[in-house]
Amino acid sequence: MSIRLFESSDHAKYYAQFRPDYPDTVVQTIVEYCKLSYNNFNTALDVGCGTGQSTHSLKTYFKNVIGVDVSGKQIEQAKLKYHDINFRVGPAEDLSFLESGSVNLITTAQAMHWMNHEIFYKEVDRVLGPGGVLAVYGYGIPVENKKEAHNLVSHFYSQTLSGHWDKERKYVEQHYQTFQLPYDGWIRKDELEIVKHWSVDQYTGYITSWSAWQKYLKVHPESKDLQTLHEKLIELYPNDEIMTIRWPIFMLLGTKPTA
Repeated sequence: MSIRLFESSDHAKYYAQFRPDYPDTVVQTIVEYCKLSYNNFNTALDVGCGTGQSTHSLKTYFKNVIGVDVSGKQIEQAKLKYHDINFRVGPAEDLSFLESGSVNLITTAQAMHWMNHEIFYKEVDRVLGPGGVLAVYGYGIPVENKKEAHNLVSHFYSQTLSGHWDKERKYVEQHYQTFQLPYDGWIRKDELEIVKHWSVDQYTGYITSWSAWQKYLKVHPESKDLQTLHEKLIELYPNDEIMTIRWPIFMLLGTKPTA
């Protein structure tokens, strides 16, 4: 079943505030793929929608957009921010609130590694109409524009937080290379990326949204490790110098057969 990882109220707020948005090219790529099999952009479903960061981009193209997530706290944040989307709490593996064949597109962003694929795919196949599309995507480990900064953050990620990342995190690090979609002829796309120009404070805020950091704090509530990292980054980016951070995007796209 889907895992309720981002459940605490504070963590949900950090997630909503600091997680990087996907560029418009992501939804544009998905829509262009959809056009290969249909022109009816009626209903899109975002599974594992979190705080709705990716869900809202679908409203530009689809008449009805639904977001579902197992975390009630995340859905609370989503409803506060986006009022024209139907958000609801529930696991990816139970889409019983939807009629069979009623959805044109199902997306899941940075969430597939938490799901039971076999059960989820059965629900995907049930609710997608003929020619409907499943789009699975996410982003990998950030790369900072200065080697020294990248080394510092990489050490914090892999050494300081070692043992606090959930085992499913490895699939993100591998860019879902071991995942298979349930439809023949599915494809991968790996050419897109997220690029952000942030202050050190903004980047440190993003790190506070990492699940491993939140778990680390519960074990080490007086930890100064993030403060130390922040101070070292300030030394590398003095006088309010802006950081450039890049996240590689990986995407899997598949189409349900029309017959």
